[in-house]
Amino acid sequence: MADALLGTVIQNLQSAVKDQLTTYWVHTVKNWLQKLTDATYVLDDILDECSLQSKKVLSDDGRSSCLARVHFRDILFRFHIGKRMKDITQRFHDINEERRMFELRDDGVTEKQALDDDDDGYWRPTSSDITEPRVYGRDEDREQIVKFLLEDASNSEDLSVFNDHRVCNHFDLTIWVCVSDDFNTMTILQSIIECCIGQNPNLNTLEAVRKKVEEVLQSKRYLLVLDDVWNEDQEKWKQLKGKLQCARAAKGATILVTTRLQEVVSTMETHGAYHLKELSRDDSWSLFTSHAFGPNRKGREELVAIGKEIVKKCVGSPLAIKTLGSLLRDESEVSQWENVKESEIWNICEENSIMRALKLSYSNLELSLRICFSFCAIFPKDFEIDKEDLIHLWMANGFIKSKGNVEVEDVGNKVWKKLYRRSIFQEAKYAKLGMIRSCKMHDLFHDLAQSIMGEECVIIENGRLTQLPTRVHYVSLSNSKKTAFKKTAFKKVESLRTFLDLGDIGLVPSTHCLRALCTTSYSVFPVKDLAHLRYLSWNWGSGKGLHKLICQLPKLQILKLQHLYHLRLPKELTQLQDLRHIVINNCYSISEMPPNIGKLRHLRTLSTFVVGSKLGCGLSELHSLKLGGTLRIEGLEKVPNEWDAKQANLIGKKDLNILDLSWGGSANSKGSNVNVERSFGMRGYQGRQLSSWMRSGPVLRDLGEVTLLNCDNCEELPPLGKLQQLKRLKVGGMKNVKWIDDESYDGVEEKAFPSLVELSLENLPKMERMLREEGVEMLPRLSLLRIGGISNLKFPRLPSVEKVSIFEAASLMEGVVENMPCLKTLHIIRGVVELHIISCDSLEYFSEHGLEGLTSLRSLIITNGEKLKSLSEGVRHLTCLESLSIMNCPELVTLPSNMTQLTALRTVRIHHCSTLPYGLQCAPPYELWIYSVTRSTSLPDWVGDMTSLQKLEIGYCEELRSIPSSIQRLTNLSSLNIRECPYLKKRCKRETGEDWQYIKHIPEIQLFFQMKPTFCGKFKSVLFTSLPNVSLCFSKIG
Repeated sequence: MADALLGTVIQNLQSAVKDQLTTYWVHTVKNWLQKLTDATYVLDDILDECSLQSKKVLSDDGRSSCLARVHFRDILFRFHIGKRMKDITQRFHDINEERRMFELRDDGVTEKQALDDDDDGYWRPTSSDITEPRVYGRDEDREQIVKFLLEDASNSEDLSVFNDHRVCNHFDLTIWVCVSDDFNTMTILQSIIECCIGQNPNLNTLEAVRKKVEEVLQSKRYLLVLDDVWNEDQEKWKQLKGKLQCARAAKGATILVTTRLQEVVSTMETHGAYHLKELSRDDSWSLFTSHAFGPNRKGREELVAIGKEIVKKCVGSPLAIKTLGSLLRDESEVSQWENVKESEIWNICEENSIMRALKLSYSNLELSLRICFSFCAIFPKDFEIDKEDLIHLWMANGFIKSKGNVEVEDVGNKVWKKLYRRSIFQEAKYAKLGMIRSCKMHDLFHDLAQSIMGEECVIIENGRLTQLPTRVHYVSLSNSKKTAFKKTAFKKVESLRTFLDLGDIGLVPSTHCLRALCTTSYSVFPVKDLAHLRYLSWNWGSGKGLHKLICQLPKLQILKLQHLYHLRLPKELTQLQDLRHIVINNCYSISEMPPNIGKLRHLRTLSTFVVGSKLGCGLSELHSLKLGGTLRIEGLEKVPNEWDAKQANLIGKKDLNILDLSWGGSANSKGSNVNVERSFGMRGYQGRQLSSWMRSGPVLRDLGEVTLLNCDNCEELPPLGKLQQLKRLKVGGMKNVKWIDDESYDGVEEKAFPSLVELSLENLPKMERMLREEGVEMLPRLSLLRIGGISNLKFPRLPSVEKVSIFEAASLMEGVVENMPCLKTLHIIRGVVELHIISCDSLEYFSEHGLEGLTSLRSLIITNGEKLKSLSEGVRHLTCLESLSIMNCPELVTLPSNMTQLTALRTVRIHHCSTLPYGLQCAPPYELWIYSVTRSTSLPDWVGDMTSLQKLEIGYCEELRSIPSSIQRLTNLSSLNIRECPYLKKRCKRETGEDWQYIKHIPEIQLFFQMKPTFCGKFKSVLFTSLPNVSLCFSKIG
């Protein structure tokens, strides 16, 4: 009876919610709807308690115990539950009586609403006329779509260029139809006719309408714009398309569709989709000012400052910007502008175009998606929402359920994708292997979700958690260090379903109806009955005593335990038969898993399995479990033989994405996320040869990531070079490995490691090559390389590498840098004394931290850096650098200002550069060599600031025409050598040269230049003129 009543209530509730947003409900009707919602939660709690009690009284063999039926506690439970059922029945009776007062029909719609459904309501009709004097930020979009249209590309998305003169000239007819959420073939065809002939055809049958459409479109090259389409029903589209094809239009007839739904693109079988991005900051501001201040008018300074903050709220949405700008057009008071800035969108005015647009998005969601969407109001704005965690919370609250053979998690993934495609979620972040890991909720949609949830959802941010209202169902705390709370805060709450402590207040609410609890409590203190709990996430602290609490949660489906240093899992864990996901990270006190974990037949995730030596704690427990996502197995040294290892049936676990195996160490040191590709990790394996299954083709074939670490005695690795999907590879801590792949490549046309993007090789002292077989092309896509603890490695040419990190190496391996034409960033760490970087044509800069580890470096030579622009501020770490040489780096025009910190620097050489780089004056060298500086006609005046200089040599600077007067300040300069600088020959001539006055204080001056000898008869004579401090040196040529 109770189940039937709940079903009737939910059906009535859903029917009412379905049309809640289609009209302006009066406050009393909304309040009635809330009463119905609250009562439904209470009824659900009662039914859940009945289910819990039923489990308690069932005996082990599944039949009711006779003694249990007469137990006093059972009788007491029946008495109390009967009273509560009577109360809730009366409550529903009263709600039903109220329904009649509001003239609600059985389908949950008022008579007035039924009449109003034919009105515009929240529907926003559109037409082809341009109402804006100027369109901001869409010039590029317009040009792109016009190009599509003129090239006969049918069906594009999301911008009308209907009135562009090029489009009008190209098409015989241009037709605009606003479709919105009512995709009715008859209506659309009638609109086409009316647009073409200028009057309503007044035709009553579909066939008559089709013939008229054929008449007006025949032999015409037309552009039909279907604006604001929401239809996802492919049959409806096919019906319309078939009618239009009967018209036999001219070649080039085009249909352009605008929509907000990605699903429409696939439903309508488009030949291309053009996605509009949000407006830029500048375009957003221009649009706002045109509406808020008027065209070509500037607002007051204080209003401009507030206005820019308001524009940020709109996150590039033209509709939101236009609405808020128009709202403030006649407002000159700063206080009014401040109110708009601080208000939620919904509080700015009773109804606006933003609300109408977003309501339409919401009303077009399936009923099952609406509650999943509105639940997201529990997260603070700009909060990074973990995708997997969100799906688990939906599960715990009963928003999603399995459908037939489709698991509940797969249903949740589909729901998430639908919301993501509607742009409700944004700023997606990806896990290593390519699948979305987390996202944020668009601010405007967050406001909509909050407005729908009302008092049901409360977020406490930097405030005081005081008495909560009765109808609160979802609560979250953030920035909890600044949040104070009262223990009685939850006293009046009737049915709290979800509590998320997103800070670290450590609060567990005293309410027994919870379905989901996330807390950071550092200690497990006595809590009231949490038997309804489906989701428990406990983070940080001791975890001592938590095993007792876990055993009291018979409905638990998701268990997440992280950073608990005294945690032990309950031996009775297998009694929790509803468990589907167990995630354990950084809980180092776990020495083995509870026995017989294989009995958890619904388990789909087990992030960590610690092998034990006791009965029921071995690998065979994994045999029948259908695990997916991540599995890390620790303690494999306890497995006695390969037969026992095979009992885990790892080959049969097709849904596993990440598999991590560990011998003797901790495999549960870091968490992972479910990824789209498969990953394999192995740590601490002590055998010399790999087991056969580790080299098996079916096991390795789909791997996207492989990690092999600290397998000291291992001499061979799996055939990794032939894995087509492998994108990331990390190998380290293997003293006997000489090559990564020892397989033969005879007759193999594919390149080795064809998809590898990231490669990390560490502590492989005997490694010589990537492949045993030489001459094989490899690594065509590698972009990131990390190497260390390797001295003999020889690399082939790596055409795509952009970033290299090298550490713990006495010198660079031969060819590492020279064979990377696309190198942009070089990061070097520890132990290098001399570094010579040659022919890095694409290296543009050294990263800020790229030079951190080079504290022992004494000599740095950079040669042929065609695009090198900067050495970065990281040069401050080169505290032992004595010699710096920069050769053939034409783009290098500045050096870091912090070169003053290079106190050990003795010599700087600048060769074949376009100019002397600014910032060199900050360096404190004793010697400066300037050769072939091609674009400088004079040394910069700041050379005189290099007061530590003792020797200056200038050579082959053919365009250098003068010496700066500031050189007189170099009082420590004792030697000046000038070679083959023709203009300086005359200017530095003793006594008569124009620059002589600037250099005459230097004790030793040498001028070297070439000249052809003069011949006196048969004698060859060379004249040397001896001057006190000048040597003229001649070289004979020819």
